[in-house]
Amino acid sequence: MSEMDRREFSRTGLAGLAGIAIGGDPKRVALRSNDKRVALHAAAQSADGRAYRYVHLDVFTDRRLQGNQLFVYAQPAGLDTDAMQTLTRESNLSENTFVFPPEQPGTDHRVRIFTRTAETPFAGHPTIGTAFALAHTGVLKPGLSHTTFGLGVGPTNIDLEWKDGRLAFAWMTQLKPTFGKSIADSRALAAAIGVDALDPRAPGQEVNCGSNFFIVPLPTRKAVDAAAIDRAKIDAVFSAAGIQRRGIYIFSTERGQDDATAYSRLLGTGGTEDPGTGSAAGPAGCFMAKHGLVPSDRIDAIQILQGVLVRRPCHIHVKVTMAGAEVTGVKVGGGAVIVGEGTMRV
Repeated sequence: MSEMDRREFSRTGLAGLAGIAIGGDPKRVALRSNDKRVALHAAAQSADGRAYRYVHLDVFTDRRLQGNQLFVYAQPAGLDTDAMQTLTRESNLSENTFVFPPEQPGTDHRVRIFTRTAETPFAGHPTIGTAFALAHTGVLKPGLSHTTFGLGVGPTNIDLEWKDGRLAFAWMTQLKPTFGKSIADSRALAAAIGVDALDPRAPGQEVNCGSNFFIVPLPTRKAVDAAAIDRAKIDAVFSAAGIQRRGIYIFSTERGQDDATAYSRLLGTGGTEDPGTGSAAGPAGCFMAKHGLVPSDRIDAIQILQGVLVRRPCHIHVKVTMAGAEVTGVKVGGGAVIVGEGTMRV
């Protein structure tokens, strides 16, 4: 007899003896004992929390352990806002997404996006990655041409491209760009981000395709790698121009040994550098098209390489449409790979 069998036999025997000692029916006592064990098991499960499954992806890449990381919860029913925020913080990734039934007419899924600190209405790699997670779990069926996510910014169309029954590429339609203020003092801006000079063909400018970014062109890839924000100087530059502080997305159209149209980084003021920023790639692509930094016959095939310095290269694709000098639309796309699956308990 195993040790576990001996323990179980001992517990059952003692329960039976106790029943006999108090004049009870041993069978009835055994039933009560079994009920107690079931209750204890249920209590243990409750104490252990409810499990929620997630899909772990790397986005804007076709290779695992590159690109931008993401957790997607495809069945988060029962989670409230605080719980989703806590799970995202626990993951320590830049974003997690949670997919619910549609809330708005004309949408197929409600997708809520959380950073480590707050819910955000819009983000690039979480939107692309969520499409791949839903394809992986069978929610999006092979051959489906598009789906519509309900994001915080409103309905967002996702075009889907399949290969051999698997999702190969996804394109998100971002909002038509809004071009904001520029900074005329290029010397001060260059000094504030730690470079010698900016690309003289266009000034740094605010652009919004769902999220606000300040887009800054630089002359070389070396300058992109060397850039670093001086907080006091950049605050002074923005204040003088009457611009609210926001993310600074720098790029160079200098060609390298890869196929990238532009080489980029999102400059941060601390913490981990974002390897792939789809919400900034749309504005950057629109900026390049508007200011003629890419040939007009290539604005529908812009490839942005980001994340090289942090060893998580991302390949972000951008399609821009124009009517004359006006940018009329933009799509941002990429691939993604499944890294793994797991569960979180709350």
